[in-house]
Amino acid sequence: MKKFFTTILFILLFLEASSQIQKTIYVGENYEQIHESDFNKLLKTNLFDTAKIISDSVIYVKLRYREYFGKLKNGEKSQLNKLFSSRYQIDSTKKWLIHYVDTLPNKEKMPKYSGVIVYDSVHPNKTIFMSKKEFNRQYKNYVTKHKHVFSYPDYQRNIRKEIKKISKKINFIHIYNYNEGIPSSFLREIKYYKDNVPIFKNIFSDGMMNYKTILIYPNGSFYLANNYNVYKEELLLNRSWYKKKKKIWFSSHKK
Repeated sequence: MKKFFTTILFILLFLEASSQIQKTIYVGENYEQIHESDFNKLLKTNLFDTAKIISDSVIYVKLRYREYFGKLKNGEKSQLNKLFSSRYQIDSTKKWLIHYVDTLPNKEKMPKYSGVIVYDSVHPNKTIFMSKKEFNRQYKNYVTKHKHVFSYPDYQRNIRKEIKKISKKINFIHIYNYNEGIPSSFLREIKYYKDNVPIFKNIFSDGMMNYKTILIYPNGSFYLANNYNVYKEELLLNRSWYKKKKKIWFSSHKK
């Protein structure tokens, strides 16, 4: 009898533990459920990265394109022309290079000095702050979780430097979703606009996350990327280079 109750107790404890285990569901770019092995095969092509949604019982892991080439319909481009002209005074005859920032930092909470925060591999809550030079010397060649942080003066300096790199023949603007504390005077100077509509969330997103780099040609052809790369963006602003990269992307996509 004692062995029977011990077995029942073990089963109950096992069922309780099992109920706490989150199920992982893998989905493709169009939200269709796919097998984990197929998911991993697609991930190895380097066309995709991933996004996660975590609930109490399920973890959804979704494929999303690292970069994407497409074309707006004539009606969509015409609507964007009108919106951009009235809201942002953007010339529709020029190429548009847009950097999308979800959340602008709080000036008062930014560090006094720029540097790198390195996370301890064993204790994630433990961190080390060091200069970028020191980080490059000691940690750059190792796989370590870290993030770069900037003082407010360096933050301003970096944005101004970035703007100067882009030709004045291009409409280069920044769109943000939330502002936690950057002064409005600086935002006006560098042409940072709030996505009030929100047009960028509705069009240039995979439904989970916004693409951070958006390049739109006057004819409606566009390029999206998950990160910023000013050097790559400058190349893509060249029409012949854009066509070449688009052709390579579509070829990889078909395979």
